[in-house]
Amino acid sequence: MILRRGNRGKAVRKLQRKLGFTGNDVDGAFGPATQRAVRSFQASNGLLVDGVAGRNTWAALKARPVAPEKAEATEADREVNLRAFLDTISHAEGTDRYGDQDGYDVIVGGALLSDFSDHPNKRVWLPAYGIHSTAAGRYQILHRFWKHYQEQLGLPDFSPDSQDRYAIQQIRERRAYDDVLNGRIADAIRKCANIWASFPGAGYGQREVAVRDLLDFYQQRGGTLS
Repeated sequence: MILRRGNRGKAVRKLQRKLGFTGNDVDGAFGPATQRAVRSFQASNGLLVDGVAGRNTWAALKARPVAPEKAEATEADREVNLRAFLDTISHAEGTDRYGDQDGYDVIVGGALLSDFSDHPNKRVWLPAYGIHSTAAGRYQILHRFWKHYQEQLGLPDFSPDSQDRYAIQQIRERRAYDDVLNGRIADAIRKCANIWASFPGAGYGQREVAVRDLLDFYQQRGGTLS
């Protein structure tokens, strides 16, 4: 059985469940989210990354161990998991390699900012990708998105707290917040791949970090996997 983008039906729902989709995400439609999840699974299992669920992909999915269900994380565990996931985003985006502010002061390309009164809105040319970018801060926030969320959330400045609140809101909008709190990090990464270009399956033509590497880093930061 070969499934690809555009397919619908019971077989697609089965595929989505195998990939870890839950609830309303199991909609039987092989759309962009399912394609990203297939690509991410293929990349983390050494398969041809083509976004098509063919024989080899199905075989790997069938061999995938299913972890027993665990109780929901405690409140303290959830806070640790959230912080570890935010750290993981910074690690994937590469901002934790610059400056001395845990990435909060990083402008795309490696420059640093000293004024947190507002997003720097500095347009930087990135020759490796052939684009200009205004990405800044720990989570490499684009200025046009920042202005929207600044107004929506009432963010007073570009301080670390405001940057965190921005990132958490985006995680919520991707319906990944509960996954993060309860340690379903592979699911959270898949759901947030269209937000952070460094996540596997993002498809922006930029450097993507393997799921296994991200999960290892998340655990190093104290997070617990479910």
